[in-house]
Amino acid sequence: MPASFPVTLPPNGEWFVRVIGSKQRFVFGEYRRHMKTIGYLGQIDKLFGAPATTRSWSTMLAIVKILENDAA
Repeated sequence: MPASFPVTLPPNGEWFVRVIGSKQRFVFGEYRRHMKTIGYLGQIDKLFGAPATTRSWSTMLAIVKILENDAA
């Protein structure tokens, strides 16, 4: 992975996207609700050299719950 953490976008001034870490193929961060944010989220693909998608924390928890139920 070419990036070191934390990464803020834009790199100077007020941040709109902040990547704080990763584990395997997952990248963790936060973003501000602002019109400019969508453009910075699109830069994550280029930053890590792979297609990326964003999901909210509640979506991730729902996925974990489904996987846990399937495992039981």
